[in-house]
Amino acid sequence: MKIYFVRHGESVGNKKGLFQTAEMPLSPTGIKQAQRVAKRLKDHKIDLICASTHTRTRQTAEIVSKEIHAPVEYWNELTELRNPSQMAGKPMNDPEADKIKNLIKENFTKEDWKFSDEETFSEVNARAEKIIRHLLQKKSEQNIVCVSHASITKAIIGRMVFGKDLTAQIFKDIRYHFWTTNTGITVCEYGKDKIWGITSWNDSSHL
Repeated sequence: MKIYFVRHGESVGNKKGLFQTAEMPLSPTGIKQAQRVAKRLKDHKIDLICASTHTRTRQTAEIVSKEIHAPVEYWNELTELRNPSQMAGKPMNDPEADKIKNLIKENFTKEDWKFSDEETFSEVNARAEKIIRHLLQKKSEQNIVCVSHASITKAIIGRMVFGKDLTAQIFKDIRYHFWTTNTGITVCEYGKDKIWGITSWNDSSHL
């Protein structure tokens, strides 16, 4: 089994430097990026595309699907980590939103700490485990493109590598130090030894 994790193309929120909402679409640059990654994936045998239900990932997946002629399944589980609603749509440099972001980052490893309605590590860890289990139980014979987002992809890969030993601190380190590019491709393979291997990280040579 081979999974091609693809981050969505540049969104309007990315372009404007905003904390994103689910409805923000691709920018004109994001559409071009999606077209380029679609042509790149055409050379691979892909059985299925799984995509987040957010607008920017749906658009990216539809462009890829049209090029490689693979069906798309939309999964709520593949959506991005949920930020506090107080941050949604605000500029990244908004003082209050920036303060909230820093508070969450500082306290992320504290199991009993929560600012408001954001997703905690235990919640995203459980979601990542559910995604992996579903892939292995239902689609283990397929090669799949997962069109998703930066942080949830890192959570999934963290869970693949560390399993039940994944901690909030390990995930935090992965999240903030393993950078990804819009439409960057990260490839993971599940071998006969039942171990996941990362064969490529954030390959953006198509851009």
